[in-house]
Amino acid sequence: MRMLALIFMLITMCSCRGNSELGYNEKMAKLFHSCREKIDESYGKLLEGEYDVDKSDYSYHMKLNEARALSSYIKGIKCEASQLKYSKTAESFHIATIGYMTEIVDGYGDLLIKYIDEQKKGGRKSLLREITDEKEKIAALAESCLGHQIAFLNQAGIKVDSQKGK
Repeated sequence: MRMLALIFMLITMCSCRGNSELGYNEKMAKLFHSCREKIDESYGKLLEGEYDVDKSDYSYHMKLNEARALSSYIKGIKCEASQLKYSKTAESFHIATIGYMTEIVDGYGDLLIKYIDEQKKGGRKSLLREITDEKEKIAALAESCLGHQIAFLNQAGIKVDSQKGK
């Protein structure tokens, strides 16, 4: 009888650990993808010229506030992600994802605000190059996050197809 209780306890502990790992992954992945969608949407608007507004135009403040709201949104997501409890197995995924979110706010977000505020075409052209470089850096960080996520899931015993979505 004791042996049966011990086996049941071990199964329960293992399944709880798996469920907590899976739960953590689902929450962090949702936050990560939310950030990814927001930055892709913003970058698309930038390339379409939606942020090329003159300070005398009524939409200038709307676009500036939109850029600030993006940074504020990502900061909120980062705060939520930072508060998630994670295991040692998930640590590298967690750190990489927080770094990704930080780069969006401190790099892309700040540059986008400067871009909107800049009124000279030459200045905007230079900032656009910087933003494009920053976007590439963020894309590389996103890929790194996905690699860390796959490694975490494999270590946690949650099988994933690393070719999915490619």
